[in-house]
Amino acid sequence: SASRRKATSQERNKMISGGGLATKEEKEMVAAIREKERAARKRKAEEARRASGAEGGAGGGSEYSRRSQKKAKGPNPLSCKKSKAGDDIGEKKKKRRRKGKSSGNAVS
Repeated sequence: SASRRKATSQERNKMISGGGLATKEEKEMVAAIREKERAARKRKAEEARRASGAEGGAGGGSEYSRRSQKKAKGPNPLSCKKSKAGDDIGEKKKKRRRKGKSSGNAVS
């Protein structure tokens, strides 16, 4: 797309600075075609905007002011920490104490 744009701009520059390579009629024809294409694009964009406005309804506003995602109604269940099903809340597990090295075992 960038190379096509560059090529069209080069051709346009050639036409403008060509020094009579393009006749007056050719220039007028090109200008008329460009104007028609621009009007058609504008009309299509307007229709698309109207159609999206009719579909959205509740959102309202322009396409820039609408949210790209719907507002969250609650916490995301995929990101919330799951609680284990078998856990009893009243019962607490005791932590096992690891036996460390002690000097009490030495015979003196």
